[in-house]
Amino acid sequence: MTPPLGVLDPSCESRSHRTLSVDHTSIVSKGTQAEDKWLRMTLPYVLKREGNSFNNRGHTSKTGGGSASARKETLILRRATRYLHFPLSLPTVEFPNQGHGTLSEFFVKCPPWTIEPLRSIYTIVFIAFMLFFYLPFKALMNIPRANRPRRSWSWTKAMLVSITRRCTVYICKTHILLAGSPSEKEPVCRKSKFVWIDPADLLEPATPETAGDIRGELKRAMQLQSIKPARISGFFVAATGAPIPTDERACEDERLIVHLHGGAYWMGTANESSVGAVYCRDLLGRMRNSVDVPRRAFLVEYRLARHTNYRHGSYPAALLDSFLAYLYVVRTCGFKPENIILSGDSSGGNLALALCRYLRDEGVESVPGSLILLSPWCDISRSHSGPLPAPNPFSTTVLNGHSDIITPSLLYRNSAVCALLGCMPASEAYTNPYISPVSLQLDPQADVRPPHWGFAGFPKHVFINTGNAELNYEQHITLAHRMAEGTLAGVPKYSGDCAYSADEAHMWAWREQFPRTEKWVSEHDSAMNDPPPHVEPFEERYVVLDEVRDGVHIYPMFTWFEPERSQTLDRIAAWIEREPELRILSP
Repeated sequence: MTPPLGVLDPSCESRSHRTLSVDHTSIVSKGTQAEDKWLRMTLPYVLKREGNSFNNRGHTSKTGGGSASARKETLILRRATRYLHFPLSLPTVEFPNQGHGTLSEFFVKCPPWTIEPLRSIYTIVFIAFMLFFYLPFKALMNIPRANRPRRSWSWTKAMLVSITRRCTVYICKTHILLAGSPSEKEPVCRKSKFVWIDPADLLEPATPETAGDIRGELKRAMQLQSIKPARISGFFVAATGAPIPTDERACEDERLIVHLHGGAYWMGTANESSVGAVYCRDLLGRMRNSVDVPRRAFLVEYRLARHTNYRHGSYPAALLDSFLAYLYVVRTCGFKPENIILSGDSSGGNLALALCRYLRDEGVESVPGSLILLSPWCDISRSHSGPLPAPNPFSTTVLNGHSDIITPSLLYRNSAVCALLGCMPASEAYTNPYISPVSLQLDPQADVRPPHWGFAGFPKHVFINTGNAELNYEQHITLAHRMAEGTLAGVPKYSGDCAYSADEAHMWAWREQFPRTEKWVSEHDSAMNDPPPHVEPFEERYVVLDEVRDGVHIYPMFTWFEPERSQTLDRIAAWIEREPELRILSP
């Protein structure tokens, strides 16, 4: 049966190719409800109506005589439908409490256990509970594989996941940062080189002739939150057993890993004993002996958000600090942007995406050549998980609620988001792509729409790692397919245990089963009928989606999550080694 057809709008043309938009009122429905769920445009109809086909760069060119091969027709159809393929109807639901302060759905009061002597009392009770009840109980319960959160886990792995999970609850209730916090003084370093980064030495101020380095979204948020530039620090590390880096300056064409640690924006550190430093040393040690691979990494120590002082580290303080660190490695150390591999885990992955967006939007410096995202927290809102009164039962926040190292509790998420947003309303988490780059409620009229979804101009080489036991697993799938949809391939390259069908890639990008607000749906329909004046052509970007079965949040950072951790690091190392070859092959 022929799928229902839409109407081509010939008035919308970019400089290099024609964009196809749809008039909802003109759709003729002749199929079943399932067939009418998506607007589809068949290849013969596209060629007959337009007289054009898409060449290898995603541009239009006149079709000649003769019939194309089946493979070429499939490729043309896949590229054409990236402009046309969107759901005709979306479920709606209200997301309440989108204001400031107590009117925000993310508002949370500091628990009483953060104040002494209640903190010490709670700590003593927590230790006793863990030693005399929780650990013995879990040790017995995890003996049968059927009782473990994932049957494939060993007894030791199941126990360590449970312990880590309980520790995250303890941190949220006491605000004792077990993973460490940034040092205000120069630490004693035995495995790394410590450096200070002064913003006065790097940032160019605004003048009547120039806008300066701080502008756009960064300037707006800094003024709103009263955030000021501050001195930060960082650590140069090398592979385990390799000489400690002593010189900040880059060698000719030297590549560098710049890592942004995780911790929900209010925990974590980049010091030489952190899990991020261990990850970087292990990854560097897996590189083959070649001049094309990086030999050191730079870990950024950015400001953390505080629940009692929003002016210290709330958004955009971490973005400002990571931007400052990027200017340091480019302008002071002399690394070329195309030779920088920007890496981030959890909230550090969110920060890496925000940094690339700022560099892309403002053009202060070029975006890095490569991007590694380990379990990135890319939707800080609840657009995937659903509103508090009515969570989505099919969301991995619900399905994986007992298998991850972090909990789906209200306290855990709100402790992070409330401190991050500071004085901003909860709606910023839904509508600001710098904060939630794959929120399902981003403004469709603000260039966050298919086929690029707001990722045009991002790094050309992207590696996204996830585990299907994570709470945020669905976010990573959305991110990978949205970043890949605007590329020539149209879909990410699946790696590890990833098993998705390229023919259904649009479903993972759109997420049509997830409810949106009625306001968003109305704006979406208006945007689809009023296409933008210019749409970027498909890009030469290579996106890899690497998945591990039963992997937990940022499992590559944990030395006890084996053998999956080592296998993943080997795949990342092989990807980094091959990246120069892909760069040469790109036109």
